[in-house]
Amino acid sequence: MWTQIGLLAIAYLCGSLPTGYIVGRMAGIDIREHGSGSTGATNVWRTVGKQAGIGVFVVDLLKGLLAVLLMKSAPEISTWLRLEYMTNGLEYFILGAAMMALLGHTKSVWLGFKGGKAVASGLGVLIGLNWLVAIAAFGLWLGTMAIWRTVSISSITAAIATPILMIITKSPLSYMGFALVAGSYVVWLHRSNIQRLRQGTEPALFPTSSSK
Repeated sequence: MWTQIGLLAIAYLCGSLPTGYIVGRMAGIDIREHGSGSTGATNVWRTVGKQAGIGVFVVDLLKGLLAVLLMKSAPEISTWLRLEYMTNGLEYFILGAAMMALLGHTKSVWLGFKGGKAVASGLGVLIGLNWLVAIAAFGLWLGTMAIWRTVSISSITAAIATPILMIITKSPLSYMGFALVAGSYVVWLHRSNIQRLRQGTEPALFPTSSSK
């Protein structure tokens, strides 16, 4: 059991790595004082540049994936470290690690418990849990992005669709419950974006020629 508890803490710390903040500092700014104030990839893209934004997206995705993969490897890690291991309930520890990674990203201990909106890290978590759902959710994100050119709309749409995709792929009931909770959390984190969408002031990531 001590292995799983330790890995839950590691999952949170993985998620807490403030990638966007670090990249912003490397560019000479505090990303929290620019754009939307988020440390996520979208704000880095808009503020620092496309390559920086893509880099943050990839690292944040890997944070979520690593947290899940480490917990899935708990039996092997326990044997290697000669630590006590609980044989039952690994599925729930895996989901716990996934949630801890998301909480770490959005409530980073290094940034006064603030952070991003768990989109990239959420995709990484999904890859670790169910890669088919991850591919479908990302495909939906891309499709919505091609139509609306607005990250928040794409992210909210994918978050809402994820529990449905878990059902379609006949995932375990616990995974469906996790997707519902995590998806609702991502939508809640986008509440300021939803307000701007209602007001018509939410910026597009790729403006059309008529909106430039």
